[in-house]
Amino acid sequence: MEKIFFFLEPLGGTIVLFFITILMLVMHIVRKNKAILFLTKERNHLNAIINDLDQQAKLIIKSDMEVKLYQQEIESELNKLTLVESLILSSIHILDKDKLLLQINEKVINSLDFRKGLILDFKTLEEKINVGFAASEIEVIKNMLQYKKDILKESLIVNQDSEIYKQLAAGGLKNTLIAPLKTQEGIYAIFIVSELIASAEIKKSQREAFLIICMYLGQCLENIRLFESLYVVKDDLERKIKERTNELVKSLREIEVISKAKSDFISSVSHELRTPLTSVKGFSSLLAEERFGKLPQEARQRLIKIDENVNKLMDIVNTLLDISRIESGKMELKISTFDIAKLIKEVIDFLSPQIEGKNLQLSLSLPEKLNVFMDKNLIERVLINIINNAIKFTPEKGKITVKCEKGLNEATTSIADTGYGMSKEDSGKIFQEFFRAANPESNKIKGTGLGLSLVKRIIETHKEKIWVESEINKGTIFYFTLKCAN
Repeated sequence: MEKIFFFLEPLGGTIVLFFITILMLVMHIVRKNKAILFLTKERNHLNAIINDLDQQAKLIIKSDMEVKLYQQEIESELNKLTLVESLILSSIHILDKDKLLLQINEKVINSLDFRKGLILDFKTLEEKINVGFAASEIEVIKNMLQYKKDILKESLIVNQDSEIYKQLAAGGLKNTLIAPLKTQEGIYAIFIVSELIASAEIKKSQREAFLIICMYLGQCLENIRLFESLYVVKDDLERKIKERTNELVKSLREIEVISKAKSDFISSVSHELRTPLTSVKGFSSLLAEERFGKLPQEARQRLIKIDENVNKLMDIVNTLLDISRIESGKMELKISTFDIAKLIKEVIDFLSPQIEGKNLQLSLSLPEKLNVFMDKNLIERVLINIINNAIKFTPEKGKITVKCEKGLNEATTSIADTGYGMSKEDSGKIFQEFFRAANPESNKIKGTGLGLSLVKRIIETHKEKIWVESEINKGTIFYFTLKCAN
């Protein structure tokens, strides 16, 4: 036994050492495994981070591409807006349809993202603008539109699903847009673009830009149509005005000839009448005064009546001669400075018997002194005529008011009465020769209708104004002006 233990003793130390070594190896392996597990977790974590970063990088790249595409789309839209602006600026003052359509050139077509453009007359399908279309392609388009163009009357742009586009595609024309150029009168032309420059299919923005251009051209064509219509109307109006002016000038010359002939006739007749009337007046006065012997009372009364009527005829003849002289420019004005207030008082004094004879109330509103430029004798006749008319057409116990007021550079004289008055229509004719107002009361009063015609011509010869205000049964007011001398 001792020999056996002696033999095993050194062997047991080795076994212990072995087991310790094994234990240490196991512990090392365990630590390594733990480290491997930790590193595996770290690797997985890093892989997850890398994957996240990869996804984020892809998203960033995708977003960047989308931003670039969006930026390109915005630039494309801006280019189209710039195109529209440029087209508007270049065509806004164009008033010729052919010149307007010439603005649609290759640059405009390309700016719409197309290579080809064509404008055809709607009625005849005649080419107006051609950018890039071959003759054979135009023939295809014309053949198709020959029977299909009426569809353009119903819309602003042809629907891309319509039969027209199918026929064009069959003829080799793809990516095409067709729209009418409309005015208020109807379709003027057809606008066609084809063959996209970059994209594979037509985008909404390209379609909208094309439609905007078509609508703008339609509005420009309408403006030109309106301008042409206005120009034609203006030209026609100018022609008619010229024709009418020539007619009026011709009529005026004829009137002047007639007026001169009338004045010459009146002057000649008046002169011819004046000589025998003067003789008749002389003899009638002598007979009425019984210079050639005593007459029977009845004969004498009739001679007095004859004498009175001869006086009236003499007044008419003298008035006609005065009117004739004024119209022919033979009346010589003797303008001087005279006190109008003083002249009015002298005329009133001269007519006072008639005023008192009808028991008329007279009201004067005159300045102490008011010097004006006038021909005293002629203005005296004006005052006598107007005031005498006021006396004649004012009923008994009526009122006559005479005023004279100084303005800035002129004096205005007015003669108002409370007589029968007249209508507005008659007021506009009162200064015409031989005219008398259509008033039953006025018709009872005798007169020639020449006095106011002479009055107007005298005032106009002074280069002044005369007018009347009147209402039936409310009286009449005559006004006339003269230049102040101080």
